[in-house]
Amino acid sequence: MLTTAILLLSGCKKDPDSQPTVGTVAFELANVVGTKLLALDGTAYTTASGETFTVSTFKYYISNIKFAKADGSTYAAPGEYHLIDASKASTTSFTISNVPGGSYTGVSFVVGVDSTTTKADPLALAGDLNPANAMYWVWATGHIFLKLEGTVTSASPSKALTCHIGGYRQPYSAIVTATPSLNGNPLRVSAGQAPKISFSADVLKMFDGPTHFTLSTFPTTMMPSASSVQVAQNYAAGMFSVTGIQAN
Repeated sequence: MLTTAILLLSGCKKDPDSQPTVGTVAFELANVVGTKLLALDGTAYTTASGETFTVSTFKYYISNIKFAKADGSTYAAPGEYHLIDASKASTTSFTISNVPGGSYTGVSFVVGVDSTTTKADPLALAGDLNPANAMYWVWATGHIFLKLEGTVTSASPSKALTCHIGGYRQPYSAIVTATPSLNGNPLRVSAGQAPKISFSADVLKMFDGPTHFTLSTFPTTMMPSASSVQVAQNYAAGMFSVTGIQAN
């Protein structure tokens, strides 16, 4: 009987090697305009149709990050809200912790802030979600998902380029999910490892995708509208590209 009890107890012990392992995944983003790194110093960039423009402000949120495996299973990283600000190099990289070990074949994320968080008391929001980051519409009680400001220099006379995208109510919901391809390269996560995914975010894709915009006639978008939804659909479709996966 004693031997049987010992065997039963030993059988209940968990093998440390069988415990699920977790690792970290680093995200690194390069903001670009076509093949050039984005600069906020008055540099003029050219669209495919030959229009020129400058950028003075470029910010956007990445949230609701999800990793997918070949078998269809996914892991959604909780509580991840990151404000990428082209004027602050420190914001273009961040790390996701406690990602279950395994080989992932896909990644996705929301460009913006989900409605549950948007409805929160703004005075209780801190860090990247703090309204002090100038990414919050007080009048609409909600976050701006993406903000681009600049000048269309090819217009005569030159005109302001103002693009504030947000809103989660139909018919003008701008909540979109980007699913950039890993290009067939698996993302392997394990304990003690910190793989890094590098992305590019191409400003040109905001105005050229499912909907093509001519900058000289681009409407100012400072509130939810049909145009802001079209811009959101454009950047979901092609703004983000995976440029490399590095196993550390």
